[in-house]
Amino acid sequence: MEKISNYIVDILLILVPFIYGYLVNALILPIYPFTMQLVFLIFWFFVGIRFSKWNISKWKSFLIGNFLWLISFVLFIWQFILLDGVARNINIALLAQNYLLPFVYGAAKVLPFIHSGTIIMFNAYIFMLIAFSIGFFVKKK
Repeated sequence: MEKISNYIVDILLILVPFIYGYLVNALILPIYPFTMQLVFLIFWFFVGIRFSKWNISKWKSFLIGNFLWLISFVLFIWQFILLDGVARNINIALLAQNYLLPFVYGAAKVLPFIHSGTIIMFNAYIFMLIAFSIGFFVKKK
């Protein structure tokens, strides 16, 4: 029973970036972006470590850990790359943006010469995947 509760906690942990992004967007919270970027990089690294310890095949635990990331990334590609601004559904676009919001500041600062919001968001997704992957493969059983 303890193992099942650990899995449930891990699944809930992958919701944290979305909840944070939603709260920041909905409430317009003035949280220090640099501090939150560092906190979320460490947090996402830690989440990667937790998923690497699952007692299933590594590729399955990696996919489960990145399931919401992948859904959000597909929604982002659909809304911001495949559709133009007129055809974009604002609610779906907000869902995609909320999940990556904790990593946008870092993507914008690492690549200061890029001024396209779409490219910055794309890079935020990549940073998010890299942080999870490093944690996952560092502690892989």
